[in-house]
Amino acid sequence: MKNPKFRLESLWQNNTFFKVISVLIACIIWVVVAMNMKTDIPREIKEVPVATDNQTSFITRMGLTTIGEEELFVDVTIEGQRLVVGSIKPEDIAVSVDLTSVNGAGKFSLPLVAENVSGKNFTISSISPSTVNLKFDRMVTKKFSLELQMEDLVVPEEGYLMEEAIVNPTEVSVTGPDTDILKIAKCVVPVDYEGNLTKTTVFSSDIILLDKDGNAIDVSGLTIDVKQAEVTIPILRTADLPVKVNFLNVPSNLNLEKLKYTVSNETITVAGPVDEMDKFSEIILGYIDFKTLDLESGYTFDVELPEKFINVAHTETVTVTFDWTEMAAKEFTVTNLSLQNVPIGYDAKLLTDRITKVKIIGPADVLETLTSDDLVAQIDLSKRSVETGQFKTALSIFAPLKDLVWAVGDYTAVVVISEKD
Repeated sequence: MKNPKFRLESLWQNNTFFKVISVLIACIIWVVVAMNMKTDIPREIKEVPVATDNQTSFITRMGLTTIGEEELFVDVTIEGQRLVVGSIKPEDIAVSVDLTSVNGAGKFSLPLVAENVSGKNFTISSISPSTVNLKFDRMVTKKFSLELQMEDLVVPEEGYLMEEAIVNPTEVSVTGPDTDILKIAKCVVPVDYEGNLTKTTVFSSDIILLDKDGNAIDVSGLTIDVKQAEVTIPILRTADLPVKVNFLNVPSNLNLEKLKYTVSNETITVAGPVDEMDKFSEIILGYIDFKTLDLESGYTFDVELPEKFINVAHTETVTVTFDWTEMAAKEFTVTNLSLQNVPIGYDAKLLTDRITKVKIIGPADVLETLTSDDLVAQIDLSKRSVETGQFKTALSIFAPLKDLVWAVGDYTAVVVISEKD
């Protein structure tokens, strides 16, 4: 079966066909008319950014910078042919700030300038807003020492001592507008702690800038190189420790309790770390050698404390004074010499048979009856290495049956040691 032939005459009798043709013709006519119309129409372009980076060199030459600069946007009204203005976008327009009236630091209301950078044919008729408020100032950097605030922090009145707090860092650098930097009176580190501190404690605290009236300064426009500081508050425990002097070369039979002497300070107030104070029950001043303890002798000792301990009362020296009123001195010749602890396998003999001019110190009434027979010179060979030959060695002189008697000075004797056959 054959399809019916398409007949052009039938289109002219179709109403739908005429409607489509009419719309197409109307559109063509509108486009042609719009393209040839000379009348400009307005259009508002929203959210056009305001550029400020292209003005940096201008204000930099005066040593200024824009303070608190934020991203700015304005609305720009343009005029032009319909097809042209309809295609314009915010990036086709450059809006900048006219800085010609800026002559120094301060706040300025500055006009805005818009420019067509698209290459398309349209004009700019207005900017909204037409001005912008900007602040200009010189950026400076200044160092400030940190001050500690700890009004509510206390230590117990008895038994504890707070040393000077340690703040780290000790200073900060603040950068910002010159006018804002001038408002800073001081930088403080507050320690927020209520109650008694009984041990060394470390705090971390924010650094706060204050003006001359003690009010906190807004730091949003400032740059601080350190935001927090570490505060160490050393707490020491105090105690009155007795002082003590030790003696060397004390004769074995001498009773030290009968030796009369006084110490200028019986106790010294010291402070030390809480966890170390219990380790110390006394302060050893130093040593007194009986070989040098002569009539009218007196001794002054520097007070030396362990590391981290402090001398609260600043007692720097202590004097030891002896009571010599009942004591006397006398010289003797000692003939009783003996050897002690001769090494096994060796023979030893003394070549020295007497020690002359031996100075003896003791109670005056004792020395009146003391004779050379009461004195003994003793050599202890265990105190030296075993070697054969003849050598000079130190000896000790004492009165074994007399109390509070000693020899002053150093004395020696010659000894010969040989191996046994």
